[in-house]
Amino acid sequence: MKINFISFLIVMVLVSHSVFAQKDPNLIKILTYNIYHGENPNQPGKPNLEEITNLIVQIQPEVIALQEIDSMTIRTDTLYGGKVNLINELIKLTGYRGYFGKAMDYDEGGYGVGLLVKKGSGYKTQNLPTPAGGEPRVAAWVKGELRSLKEFYFASTHFSNDTSINRLAQLKELISYADTLALPAFFAGDMNFDPQSEEYQLIPSKWKDAGMVAGDTTATYGGAAGKRIDYVFYNSEQLELVEYRVLELPHSDHFPVLVTLRIKTKPDPI
Repeated sequence: MKINFISFLIVMVLVSHSVFAQKDPNLIKILTYNIYHGENPNQPGKPNLEEITNLIVQIQPEVIALQEIDSMTIRTDTLYGGKVNLINELIKLTGYRGYFGKAMDYDEGGYGVGLLVKKGSGYKTQNLPTPAGGEPRVAAWVKGELRSLKEFYFASTHFSNDTSINRLAQLKELISYADTLALPAFFAGDMNFDPQSEEYQLIPSKWKDAGMVAGDTTATYGGAAGKRIDYVFYNSEQLELVEYRVLELPHSDHFPVLVTLRIKTKPDPI
């Protein structure tokens, strides 16, 4: 029954997006997902890349932000029968292009965030500050391109879970860089703060939270008693929200967030 419900949910998402896409070539469909290092926490020891691959292939986002990504760790050896880079595996399974942004050495390999994109270039890892100490954090950036040839910048990130001092510094550094970009820009990921936090309140007004604009407060982490800590923030001077959904799927301890944005176009001169 659960499988049927999940299939139905994905089909409804596809139908909804296809109606928009047929009319507007300037849409960007974005998926952000903390994938719990490629393991299903509801079934310890069970890999989850097959389910994540199926979701990506069926929904076909233009860009995907992924968090808690292992590369060549002992943990992946235990889960997958050999050390693997989870982003490289998803590249092979989905046909997307991709990039691993390494935050730190971990478990004889690396740990960080990842990007998948249909068409992209200029990949970059932005190191984020941790003034209070703790695990290193990064943002992975890419310049993407739509079929309409419109370009944009996009980042995947995962902020510290230990202290607001680090998260405030990371948010400031990320937005400072994003503000320098000439093309439409947006960033997504597991921010580890909720809308009532000091961090959230200090986000400049032009950077809109897709969930807040949609009026959707569905938790993205921890089930019914959880919090909304996974976001897509976009520059509202360059982009506008079309659709926002939290997909309540059982493959991780976070739910994936699916957002559709539209690149704003300048009116034709009279």
